[in-house]
Amino acid sequence: MNPMKPLIISLGLVFALAAGSAAAGESEKLATHELTALDGTKTKLSSYRGDVVVVNFWASWCAPCLKELPIMNDWHNAWADRGARVVAISIDKEVRNARRFAKKANLSLTVLYDDSMRLAKALDLSSLPCTFVLDREGKVVTVIHSSKKEDLAALHGTVESLLASATISRSSTHGDTQ
Repeated sequence: MNPMKPLIISLGLVFALAAGSAAAGESEKLATHELTALDGTKTKLSSYRGDVVVVNFWASWCAPCLKELPIMNDWHNAWADRGARVVAISIDKEVRNARRFAKKANLSLTVLYDDSMRLAKALDLSSLPCTFVLDREGKVVTVIHSSKKEDLAALHGTVESLLASATISRSSTHGDTQ
């Protein structure tokens, strides 16, 4: 046996545990931070627990964000009856910029405002757009730091997989008892 193999396996386990705890930290920050809806009401992402949630950070001055938001809105509409939703969080300095874009783009998804970018700073966002996918328990499953076509396809596939696995587990727990 290679004498380095146990060390490599141990290091892999340490990195896996560190990644898991980082995701747990992100999940907690996303769940507990209070955000403001464009109508002024306060909410937390934990209120969406039970749904698969796509959390998209954006700004009105970010060209890739503005290109991506209509796609996210279409996905939100397609997933709404299946147990998934898209929540767009604006980090604009002025909430009126987020309101103006949401109205102009006719967004039906939930748009929230990250006042003073407190959540974005807590998550140490390095780029925009930045999108988190949360499972039904509110745990971060994946993070996408771009709006590239292949990254969006992977994000869409992740949500579809989460929805399919929920359907399978529901049917197996509530199946026929004949």
